[in-house]
This record gives sequence, C-alpha cells and structure tokens, in this order.
Amino acid sequence: MKTSLLILLAGLGVTAQDTAVVGPRETLRQVAERTVGDPGAAGEIQALNGLTSDTVAEGTRLKVPGQERVLAQKALETARTLVGDAGVSPEAAARLKDAEAHFRAARYAQASEAANAAGKHVSAAPAPSTSAFSVEVGPDGGTTTVTVTKGPPVRVEAEGVTRPVAAGAAVRVDKGSPPPEPPAPLVAPRPALPEDGERLKRRPDAAGRLGPVKLSWAAVPGAERYEVEVSRDIDGPSVFAQSVSALELKLPVLPAGHYRWTVRAVGPAGRSEPGPTRRFELVSERLKLEVQKGQWQ
Repeated sequence: MKTSLLILLAGLGVTAQDTAVVGPRETLRQVAERTVGDPGAAGEIQALNGLTSDTVAEGTRLKVPGQERVLAQKALETARTLVGDAGVSPEAAARLKDAEAHFRAARYAQASEAANAAGKHVSAAPAPSTSAFSVEVGPDGGTTTVTVTKGPPVRVEAEGVTRPVAAGAAVRVDKGSPPPEPPAPLVAPRPALPEDGERLKRRPDAAGRLGPVKLSWAAVPGAERYEVEVSRDIDGPSVFAQSVSALELKLPVLPAGHYRWTVRAVGPAGRSEPGPTRRFELVSERLKLEVQKGQWQ
C-alpha cells in the first residue's frame, strides 16, 4: 500500500540562529544534551561551527541546531519508515542515505529535501506483485515444505530463525528445527555447441525449413533442469523455449536465418542467470547435381 509523505520543507525560512555558551568543564556532548536534548548531536554542532575538534574552551559561543533540525528529523523518521516498509527501491534508499549524510553535517534543509525525495520515490514505485506459493505438511506433521512459484521472496520462520525463499525455490523445515541455510545460487550454464557465430548448412524440407540443430551446454552443480530459449536475429522475439533435464536439446526445423540462444539452470536454489548468448546462422545446403553421359546421347 502506498503511503503519502508529509512534505516538511515548509517553514524552513530564514530564522534567527540559536546559540549557546560553553560552560565550565562542559563537553560538546553535554552542550548538545543541554541545548538539543540529544548528546548525539555533538557532531552536528561541531559541523555547524566548523570545529576541527570536539574540545571547546569555556565561554565559547556556539551555534546550535534549532527548529530546522526538528523538521529535518521528522522528515528522516518518515522516510526511514517508508523505505524500510518498501525495501525494494534503490532510488529511495540512495536518497535516504543522502539525507542521513546531510543531517550529520548539520545541513538540515538539504536533509529534509533528500528525505522527502526518498518518500516520493517510494510513493511513486509500483506496488510489489503478489507471491504465489504452496505449503505441504508431511504425513506425520514432522516436516513442512514451502514452494514459491512466482513473485517476491516468501519469508519462512521457525524456531526464531527467518529465511527467504525466492521464486522457483523450495525449503523443507523439520519440526523443532530452524529453516536450513539457503543453497548457494546456481551458476549460469556455459554453452558448448554450436560454436558462437557458426554457420550451419542443412538440407531444407518440403516447406523450406532447415534442421536439425542440436544445442549443448556444460552441467551446473545443483541443477535439476535447464531452460532453453531461442530467438530470431539480434533483437528478434523468442521462437522456441523448452525446459529439459538433459545437457542437450534438438531444435525443431527452422527457417533460414540468424538465431541466438541462451540457457538457464534451475534447481532448489532457484533459477540462475542466463549463460552467455550464443549465435548461429542456418543456411540452405545446395544439392550438387551431376549428369553423366549415357548411350542415349
């Protein structure tokens, strides 16, 4: 659910600068606690006054944060909540990081702007898709298996331990035990044949289509099957896709032309990234006709 962000820049107009005088044997943290109510603001007071040390002589008059810090702090708190709830927006996270840095440097107006920008990114982001998953309990109730088929990861909790289960993966939890550590992610398969850019000559069938073409690739540890996709030309749409458990696949007959293909590994750890793209060209093999002399000539 999208949450609108309260814009807190209003009211940050020019105001009189708040100041404080350092008392006898008073540290910068004590000044911050006395004036701001937060000893952690000592670094902000140091930045606000351009100090190179947190040691300040008694009687020194310092600039201290005022109302602009209160507004920036509220904007930050709101942005932290929104970004934390969303957890999927790198733009919002980057703006929040900027806001935190501005706040520590006592640049409160910039902190408010960055915090509000983070909230706007969260509000503008599309709502995450719904996860599709199934839960299967063993016959004796001793095991529970959660399988996620699509959508964002599903969090499985047992014995105080939480593990994410990504789409295409499954986790089995034994009664009285925490969820197991997720398996290492699958590496991308490496294509073997045909060679990249290879020109393949094949005899056409009655419809002029060419084949067969066999694709092969190296095995990936932990993979249970492989997803192969073949596309036409460099940016063409997919013309063939199939999932197989073997390390090779024979394509159906295809029209002459340029093709590219990729293969992914699929297993308990989910789906790998696609392997390197391979390309090949299908050309018609011309029949060589030979006419021999006979007695009829």
